[in-house]
Amino acid sequence: MIKKGATKKQKRNQKWVQEYFFLVVPLPKKDELLSSWLLRLAFAHERIMATFISLFIKQDGSKISAIDIDFRYYDELFDAIATKSQLDKQQILQMSLRSEEGYLYHCNDCLYPTKQIRKLSDKRTHNGLLYCPKCLKEDEVPYWRKHWRYWFYNACTKHNVFLTDRCWVCNEPIKLYKMQNSNGAVYCGKCGNDLRDTVSVRVSRRYDYGMEAIQWFENGLQNGYFMIGSEKVHSLWIFESATRLQWLLDRKDNLVLDGFPLIDEYKQLSKKLDNYNSKKAKAVYKDFLLNAMVYFLFQDFPKNLFNFARQNNLTYREFTHGFKEIPFWYKEMIGELVPIQNKIGREISEREVIGAINYLKSIGEQVTKVEVAKIVGCHYSIHKGFGRVYKRLKRNI
Repeated sequence: MIKKGATKKQKRNQKWVQEYFFLVVPLPKKDELLSSWLLRLAFAHERIMATFISLFIKQDGSKISAIDIDFRYYDELFDAIATKSQLDKQQILQMSLRSEEGYLYHCNDCLYPTKQIRKLSDKRTHNGLLYCPKCLKEDEVPYWRKHWRYWFYNACTKHNVFLTDRCWVCNEPIKLYKMQNSNGAVYCGKCGNDLRDTVSVRVSRRYDYGMEAIQWFENGLQNGYFMIGSEKVHSLWIFESATRLQWLLDRKDNLVLDGFPLIDEYKQLSKKLDNYNSKKAKAVYKDFLLNAMVYFLFQDFPKNLFNFARQNNLTYREFTHGFKEIPFWYKEMIGELVPIQNKIGREISEREVIGAINYLKSIGEQVTKVEVAKIVGCHYSIHKGFGRVYKRLKRNI
């Protein structure tokens, strides 16, 4: 185990260490996370990551826990690492999640990951870094993959198991910067358990559609485009659109999605999460199903997407309102499938609304704005005339 902090002698030699090249430089692995490589680099120098960064790179290593080093862009840090490791700076950038900018997500000097990148542990989510124990066990030199942080990657397509985000001995969320055992980047930072021995949850055959979805997204990112119908669509537009579609799809028991093979599994899981708030299940299993739903909407295009909008009474506004930096392709596509509704529409009288309210009361149904609008024959949030009439009558309901 590596001792925390530096000795007095090491502190005296701090300038000497900062001015010279790294003593040992492990070669970056294909698709390796920057934090994973830095951890292996630190262990090669018999240091924990925070001490190594402070001592060898002349940065404040104590802040490593407060930042997402895989996502944040630091020119000064990358230049220092490239110089002292004698690696090409492009090799350093390739390990950063910033290398996917323009293909997986769009970012204008953003400090925190967009929705396409899975966030690391924080006080709100309590999630750790996802990983596949079988991948780590197969590695000659274990390392942590970039795609384990992509929002669509919830299960390993190689080993057909769900990813996990914590140590299954002490249940501690995985944080690379807390690891201390220099024998490899695979030991829990809290209890020291070997994460390669974690029991993996196998993806059953009935979830094959979800695995197919992950592979589809992975191939699209690698190619830089998706085939939607007969059209080549830039991968960035699909990933940005997918974040909006996921939000629209997450309707729990109210979702109608004819033809989707995992609809019952999604509804059952949503009920369980309402009764028992399992953070781990929500981060992996539910996102796995939502990801499969987005994939389903883009298959047999535009039939599945059109049916989803029609069966759930979704409007153009619901597909686009509040969607920041909406892709033109998405806006044009939704405009063709779900025509923009007239916000004024036909004139609706107070008598019509009262009649609808009385009818709902007579059949014992709950009187709500949505149900009244259905009977009147307009959209509850778009038709301004209906909104004004209903608001006047609301106090008498």
